[in-house]
Amino acid sequence: MTEQDLLSIFRILIREFRLKGTIEDYRVAKAGNINDTYFLGTRTAEGLRKEYTVQRLNHRVFQNPRCVAENAYAVTSHIEKKLLQAGERDLRRKVMHLYRRTDGSFFYQSPEGEYWRVLSYVYDSCCMDTADEEILYGMGYAFGEFQKQLLDFPAETLHYTIPEFHNTPRRFAALREAAARDSFGRRAEVAEELAYLFSMEEHVSLLEALHRAGELPLRVVHNDTKCNNVMLDAKTHAPLAVVDLDTVMPGYMAHDFGDAVRFACNTAAEDEEELSRVSLSLSRFARLAEGFLRPLLGNITKTELVTLPEGVLIITLELAARFFTDYLEGDVYFRCRKAKHNLLRGRCQLALAKDIAGKTEAMRQILFAISDQKEI
Repeated sequence: MTEQDLLSIFRILIREFRLKGTIEDYRVAKAGNINDTYFLGTRTAEGLRKEYTVQRLNHRVFQNPRCVAENAYAVTSHIEKKLLQAGERDLRRKVMHLYRRTDGSFFYQSPEGEYWRVLSYVYDSCCMDTADEEILYGMGYAFGEFQKQLLDFPAETLHYTIPEFHNTPRRFAALREAAARDSFGRRAEVAEELAYLFSMEEHVSLLEALHRAGELPLRVVHNDTKCNNVMLDAKTHAPLAVVDLDTVMPGYMAHDFGDAVRFACNTAAEDEEELSRVSLSLSRFARLAEGFLRPLLGNITKTELVTLPEGVLIITLELAARFFTDYLEGDVYFRCRKAKHNLLRGRCQLALAKDIAGKTEAMRQILFAISDQKEI
């Protein structure tokens, strides 16, 4: 898309969503793996500057945009209500707002069939792609608070915007199917990795089994708990709003906690090629866990607490399976930025999973120590 095409889209969005002002500038918000996100700046006739978040939804990944919007609206409305009850005055910095078109819909569909939407912009904020201990605590707290705000939300009423997203057994089944097809002749290259993953297949069914037994409650789950999905105050770095709600769906608390730890507590990059550098930092884990549990103490079940470390391992194995599946299928889902990127990502996650498997009990002891500060 050329810059002129993009500016044309912005002008249409200003009209369709009744935004204030005319285009002053724009910038790319971040290089995501799925959607394209921009910050749009406008200037009103009175000279006031306004900013909006504009996204082009990847409708090949999110095949029912209406469900994406309905989930996000339901969840943000619930959070906004909680914030109002608590006396919060700075709502636009604490929860995302979805703009509607003049016909009440949340998306503008271009003649090319692309879906565009407008969200609020969190003023005087920033986000981090990596986190020091201060940011780790704030990141954990933001996602823990997100869980707390939605504990009484009926999770079962949400749509599954990506069917079977965290159905880890199904992810493993998809990997088996991709390996059997071997459409691109890559199976032999990953034979050793596949053998390890399939040796862990029984373990990854734990959360589903506990839920079926009535021991693990269904929760509203964000499903993309990276630190760059938490907006922070630009000066103090205090957590403000959790953003990127496209994958909000029913799930288990261990999913969100596990993905946050997997992302933030790895001692190496997600696509690190030197696998000896890959490990789980327990000190980083402790800081993130302290933030996550702080708003939840007294509000989650003992089973949820005990299974949080399992969530870290399961989610890491699941992502490894997804990367290898995409590699075997010709790199059709995740955006690749270099040769064999999904292969590198898969091997990195597998190395991390092996380290996590040896530290599960240590993680549990850290969680118990935090929870002892207040009875769960």
